[in-house]
Amino acid sequence: MQNAAKAVREKLGIGMQAPLLYQHIIGEFAANDAVIVPSMWGHKLRHENALHILLPDEQVTFIYLNLDTHIEDFKFWMAHELAHVYTPELAGTESGEDFADAFAGALLFPEDVASATYVDASKKQTQHAELGVLQRYATDHQISLYTVYCEVENYAEANGLPKLKTRQQQLHALRTVTRGELVSEIFFKPLPPEPSALIAVAQTVFQSHFFDAMRRMLRDKGTSAGYLQQVLDVSIQDGTALHIELLR
Repeated sequence: MQNAAKAVREKLGIGMQAPLLYQHIIGEFAANDAVIVPSMWGHKLRHENALHILLPDEQVTFIYLNLDTHIEDFKFWMAHELAHVYTPELAGTESGEDFADAFAGALLFPEDVASATYVDASKKQTQHAELGVLQRYATDHQISLYTVYCEVENYAEANGLPKLKTRQQQLHALRTVTRGELVSEIFFKPLPPEPSALIAVAQTVFQSHFFDAMRRMLRDKGTSAGYLQQVLDVSIQDGTALHIELLR
């Protein structure tokens, strides 16, 4: 897994200790025939924040990403979905989900950084001080505190080292009060955005041709707003607003 993460980082031109930004990952989707569909679904739990749909005959994958997600979680789900793009043969399986989670953790917080974090944390005498080290690394890399914790624990276990003093229940208490911005808040001020703003972000930020293709289909086939609403899993009001914008 670490070798896979290293290979991807090298391809992206990112060193093993450098923070990985979501912008670094975007191009990998297009390079592997995956179309990003930025969506706004409100607050969701875990796997509901990202969805991949594989069309094997067409060899195309659609990756839905919920922008109403905190930036640290958004990056994890992007990396998670990238793992699915790399391994279409595992799509829809439990082993595929396990691989995607493990790959995302290794890509966002590789062994080189996990090792340095473990050394810093192990010097602390108290659980509180140790937790402060984990939080600092999470902030520096703009990833989840839980991801840092898991990767450092994985490093310790793989190398036969003592576990951290911190336990998961202590971790989650801090995690709830140290969240980053919602991605939708980063892109759009004020919220909610106009349909034109969402379409522009899809094109310019996520390098997605989804709405261009949808525009051509709506014009060529006279497809209704209801279809757009179902495809994007949004309210009929939002589907209608996007439909009007795409037909301008």
